[in-house]
Amino acid sequence: MKISSRRHFLQAGAATIIGMSLGGTKAFATPSKASFSPVRFGVLSDPHLDIKGKNGMKMSAASVDCVRQVVQSLNRERDLSFVVVTGDLLLDGEKQNAEAIKELLDMLTVPYFVIAGNHDFVPVNVEKHRDGFDYLTIEEFVHFFKGKGYDESGKRYWAHSVVPGLRIIGLDANLPYEKKKWGGVVPQEQLDWLDKQLTEHSDEMNIVFMHHNVIPWSSDELKGGPKAWFCVDNAEAVRAVLEKHANAAPLMITGHRHIGMRVDELAGVNYMVAPSANTHPMRYSVLTVSPEAVTWKTPMVGVPEAVHIEARNNLLKATWWRQTQYAQRSATNDSEVLEFYEKNSQRIGTKIL
Repeated sequence: MKISSRRHFLQAGAATIIGMSLGGTKAFATPSKASFSPVRFGVLSDPHLDIKGKNGMKMSAASVDCVRQVVQSLNRERDLSFVVVTGDLLLDGEKQNAEAIKELLDMLTVPYFVIAGNHDFVPVNVEKHRDGFDYLTIEEFVHFFKGKGYDESGKRYWAHSVVPGLRIIGLDANLPYEKKKWGGVVPQEQLDWLDKQLTEHSDEMNIVFMHHNVIPWSSDELKGGPKAWFCVDNAEAVRAVLEKHANAAPLMITGHRHIGMRVDELAGVNYMVAPSANTHPMRYSVLTVSPEAVTWKTPMVGVPEAVHIEARNNLLKATWWRQTQYAQRSATNDSEVLEFYEKNSQRIGTKIL
């Protein structure tokens, strides 16, 4: 296959293989009934903070400074209303890392909301437990970040009104008791709750956040593929609820995949995957949403250039993270890997109704 053809396949997305039509030109299928002035907010995804870490594909030794720099950068953003952290705050559920990242996030000058990722609770595999750390169950994680999306109920999902006409919803697909699987399933309880939320708030815009994805971003993420667990097992069921309420829920933002920003539309719902602040290309996101459009930018984390170069080199050396068709190191394959992970064409953009 020619390089241009392979690149076209990646840009088109694996969704084409399963019959989806992604990459629509409109932000939302039809206007919602919501009316509000543009709202700016930040998204920090997959920071994987580790106070005792070493740099690899995940830049653990730099992780504390990465979060600090993102917090400082977001505090300099004008008219920012809130921040959402879309999971994997911690390396592997460490209490001490939770304390460290909360101390940094508490320095934000706007409210922030947290959803758990698959690395935010004690690993079932005890071989991942490290000396010098205590570990949080997912229930303890929720309690630790109570008031940051989570409420007194202890539920792992939440909904909040940020301004009249605009709400944010956090879902949780984690499987905290699975020893090997790092994928997810959205429980029927949450799907029913989501359907009820969107029915009762059909005259408002609802932005849905979750750590795991519900559409694949490459062929490796198709069911049965080596990276299928980046998507939830019941992705079709989640999409069905969102598509049913596409007017009220036209936008879903996820993390987990550690790639540059992607934005694709399916059946009236826009799916965004936010970049990780901890792995190349080490970015965070600032978005502006109105009833008519969503606009975004994804600046690089403000750490020294040497850290960014190390992160890029570590990505290229990390065999597991490379797409299957580019598993072998070569100048051509390395270029394709960087193209997939950086996706510079979507670092900044807008979708207009």
